[in-house]
Amino acid sequence: MESPGKHLKRERESRNLTVREVSASTRIKETILNAIEEDRFDLCPHPFYVKGFLISYARHLGIDPTSVLSEYRELVNPPAPPPEPAPAEKPKEPFLFLDRVQRRTAYRFVLVSVLLVSLLTPLYFYYTFQFAHTPVPVALNEQERVTPQDRENSSLVAASLMTAEVASESQQKTEPVEVEPKQENPPVLQQIKQLEMIGPKEVQAESFPKVLEAHLGTGIETENGRPMVIGKGSEFRCENQRVYFFTRILTGKEGKVFHVWQREGEEFHRIEMPVTPPSWSVYSYITLPPSRFGNWNAEVRDGDKVLTRLSFKAH
Repeated sequence: MESPGKHLKRERESRNLTVREVSASTRIKETILNAIEEDRFDLCPHPFYVKGFLISYARHLGIDPTSVLSEYRELVNPPAPPPEPAPAEKPKEPFLFLDRVQRRTAYRFVLVSVLLVSLLTPLYFYYTFQFAHTPVPVALNEQERVTPQDRENSSLVAASLMTAEVASESQQKTEPVEVEPKQENPPVLQQIKQLEMIGPKEVQAESFPKVLEAHLGTGIETENGRPMVIGKGSEFRCENQRVYFFTRILTGKEGKVFHVWQREGEEFHRIEMPVTPPSWSVYSYITLPPSRFGNWNAEVRDGDKVLTRLSFKAH
């Protein structure tokens, strides 16, 4: 079938018309008319306008626009080629039980299994023979288990347990007296010395909590499992930042202390802090907005007793 451009060009030349004359009559640019006659529709505007140009051009030449449009559609959208026949399926090869890779895997598995069996078999016979010839201890009756010497040792241990609590106080009041250890039962004396050293003596001597550390800062960080204060100082800005009060308390028994925050000599906040022997780290904090400027105190109290006090200024 003839293309639409060649068809229109042949009809125009048969009527002795120029492209300029057709352009003047149809008001279609000469460049578009030349592109249509050369079938260069890629140089033309959108296909919607191309169809209008073809209809105007065909009517001006006095031919049927339908035939020109059908030629244009076949040129732009050619019919799809017939589908290629599907390739014939190749006959499948017979299934092999083990290919080369599977054979290698099977050989390796068998080799590893043989090695494991050769290593574990001697160990099995060795431990079987050893446990078969191990003598079984004979249980003693109740009278044979406890000897008079063991009863004497146990009584000394019980006596040392009763006197372990007052050992530190007696050492402070009286001078230590050296007692020559008996050579009969040295294990008992060694146990008594170990019982006398249970717990720090300074903790047992204190009857009230004692502050070991007290710091003010802007944050708390953990170092080697212990809390540490960062940004230490005695002056802080009222920019909605936090001020932390960190204390480490030495105590001989479980109890509680209080963190008391004071502003301009008046109590602002009180926080109860539990403490556990021998030493315990606790901290609290307040936030400083612009309205909380002034002189501040941070105290540790045991009831009404002030253990320590730190002062700072808030600007």
